[in-house]
Amino acid sequence: MGDTGQALRQTSDALLRDLDVLATIEAEKRSLEPGDPRLVQLAERIEEIAQRVLVGSVRQRQLTEVVTEQVETASPDAPDAPIEDTPRQIQAILADWREAERRATAAPHDSAEAAEAQVLVAQLRDEYRRAHEAAREH
Repeated sequence: MGDTGQALRQTSDALLRDLDVLATIEAEKRSLEPGDPRLVQLAERIEEIAQRVLVGSVRQRQLTEVVTEQVETASPDAPDAPIEDTPRQIQAILADWREAERRATAAPHDSAEAAEAQVLVAQLRDEYRRAHEAAREH
Protein backbone atom coordinates (compact mmCIF):
# COMPACT_ATOMS: atom_id res chain seq x y z
CA MET A 1 0.00 0.00 0.00
CA GLY A 2 1.29 3.43 -0.89
CA ASP A 3 1.21 6.74 0.86
CA THR A 4 -2.27 7.48 -0.47
CA GLY A 5 -3.84 4.78 1.67
CA GLN A 6 -2.14 6.14 4.80
CA ALA A 7 -3.12 9.72 3.90
CA LEU A 8 -6.71 8.63 3.37
CA ARG A 9 -6.69 6.83 6.74
CA GLN A 10 -5.26 9.88 8.52
CA THR A 11 -7.79 12.19 6.90
CA SER A 12 -10.67 9.87 7.73
CA ASP A 13 -9.50 9.50 11.34
CA ALA A 14 -9.20 13.26 11.74
CA LEU A 15 -12.70 13.76 10.35
CA LEU A 16 -14.17 11.18 12.71
CA ARG A 17 -12.36 12.69 15.70
CA ASP A 18 -13.53 16.18 14.79
CA LEU A 19 -17.11 14.99 14.34
CA ASP A 20 -17.02 13.29 17.75
CA VAL A 21 -15.62 16.44 19.34
CA LEU A 22 -18.29 18.54 17.62
CA ALA A 23 -21.02 16.31 19.01
CA THR A 24 -19.54 16.42 22.52
CA ILE A 25 -19.09 20.19 22.59
CA GLU A 26 -22.49 20.80 21.03
CA ALA A 27 -24.13 18.60 23.66
CA GLU A 28 -22.38 20.58 26.38
CA LYS A 29 -23.42 23.88 24.81
CA ARG A 30 -27.05 22.75 24.69
CA SER A 31 -27.05 22.17 28.45
CA LEU A 32 -25.90 25.67 29.39
CA GLU A 33 -28.23 28.39 30.61
CA PRO A 34 -28.82 31.41 28.37
CA GLY A 35 -26.27 34.10 29.13
CA ASP A 36 -23.60 31.66 30.32
CA PRO A 37 -20.27 33.06 29.03
CA ARG A 38 -19.24 29.56 27.93
CA LEU A 39 -22.00 29.59 25.27
CA VAL A 40 -20.04 31.99 23.08
CA GLN A 41 -16.76 30.23 23.81
CA LEU A 42 -18.18 26.84 22.86
CA ALA A 43 -19.92 28.23 19.77
CA GLU A 44 -16.63 29.74 18.57
CA ARG A 45 -14.85 26.42 19.08
CA ILE A 46 -17.61 24.59 17.22
CA GLU A 47 -17.20 26.98 14.31
CA GLU A 48 -13.41 26.38 14.23
CA ILE A 49 -13.83 22.61 14.27
CA ALA A 50 -16.56 22.75 11.62
CA GLN A 51 -14.16 24.64 9.36
CA ARG A 52 -11.56 21.88 9.88
CA VAL A 53 -14.21 19.31 8.97
CA LEU A 54 -14.93 21.17 5.75
CA VAL A 55 -11.25 21.32 4.79
CA GLY A 56 -10.79 17.65 5.74
CA SER A 57 -13.77 16.56 3.68
CA VAL A 58 -12.36 18.33 0.61
CA ARG A 59 -8.99 16.65 1.21
CA GLN A 60 -10.69 13.28 1.60
CA ARG A 61 -12.58 13.69 -1.69
CA GLN A 62 -9.32 14.56 -3.44
CA LEU A 63 -7.59 11.52 -1.98
CA THR A 64 -10.45 9.21 -2.94
CA GLU A 65 -10.18 10.48 -6.51
CA VAL A 66 -6.47 9.58 -6.49
CA VAL A 67 -7.22 6.15 -5.00
CA THR A 68 -9.90 5.51 -7.62
CA GLU A 69 -7.44 6.36 -10.38
CA GLN A 70 -4.77 4.14 -8.80
CA VAL A 71 -7.16 1.20 -8.59
CA GLU A 72 -8.42 1.72 -12.15
CA THR A 73 -4.86 1.77 -13.50
CA ALA A 74 -3.77 -1.15 -11.29
CA SER A 75 -1.08 1.01 -9.72
CA PRO A 76 1.12 -0.77 -7.18
CA ASP A 77 0.56 2.27 -4.94
CA ALA A 78 -3.20 1.60 -4.78
CA PRO A 79 -4.49 0.73 -1.31
CA ASP A 80 -5.52 -2.91 -1.07
CA ALA A 81 -7.92 -2.62 1.88
CA PRO A 82 -10.75 -0.40 3.08
CA ILE A 83 -9.82 2.68 5.11
CA GLU A 84 -10.91 0.97 8.32
CA ASP A 85 -8.53 -1.94 7.70
CA THR A 86 -5.57 0.32 6.93
CA PRO A 87 -3.44 0.37 10.08
CA ARG A 88 -2.23 3.69 11.37
CA GLN A 89 1.38 3.77 12.50
CA ILE A 90 1.59 3.41 16.26
CA GLN A 91 4.18 6.21 16.43
CA ALA A 92 1.73 8.61 14.78
CA ILE A 93 -1.01 7.64 17.25
CA LEU A 94 1.35 8.15 20.18
CA ALA A 95 2.49 11.53 18.86
CA ASP A 96 -1.12 12.67 18.43
CA TRP A 97 -1.99 11.40 21.92
CA ARG A 98 0.93 13.29 23.48
CA GLU A 99 -0.05 16.46 21.64
CA ALA A 100 -3.64 16.13 22.84
CA GLU A 101 -2.38 15.64 26.42
CA ARG A 102 -0.28 18.82 26.10
CA ARG A 103 -3.28 20.73 24.78
CA ALA A 104 -5.47 19.45 27.62
CA THR A 105 -2.90 20.51 30.20
CA ALA A 106 -2.36 23.94 28.65
CA ALA A 107 -6.03 24.74 28.10
CA PRO A 108 -7.89 26.75 30.73
CA HIS A 109 -10.06 24.56 32.94
CA ASP A 110 -13.69 24.29 31.70
CA SER A 111 -12.78 25.89 28.37
CA ALA A 112 -13.91 24.71 24.96
CA GLU A 113 -10.28 23.88 24.19
CA ALA A 114 -10.07 21.69 27.29
CA ALA A 115 -13.28 19.88 26.35
CA GLU A 116 -11.99 19.21 22.85
CA ALA A 117 -8.60 18.06 24.09
CA GLN A 118 -10.13 15.68 26.63
CA VAL A 119 -12.26 14.00 23.95
CA LEU A 120 -9.18 13.63 21.75
CA VAL A 121 -7.11 12.22 24.62
CA ALA A 122 -9.71 9.53 25.31
CA GLN A 123 -10.05 8.60 21.64
CA LEU A 124 -6.32 8.45 21.04
CA ARG A 125 -5.71 6.44 24.23
CA ASP A 126 -8.21 3.86 22.98
CA GLU A 127 -6.73 3.85 19.48
CA TYR A 128 -3.21 3.39 20.89
CA ARG A 129 -4.36 0.50 23.08
CA ARG A 130 -6.03 -1.21 20.10
CA ALA A 131 -2.97 -0.68 17.88
CA HIS A 132 -0.65 -1.99 20.59
CA GLU A 133 -2.79 -5.09 21.08
CA ALA A 134 -2.92 -5.69 17.32
CA ALA A 135 0.87 -5.37 17.07
CA ARG A 136 1.31 -7.97 19.84
CA GLU A 137 -1.00 -10.39 18.00
CA HIS A 138 1.07 -10.25 14.82
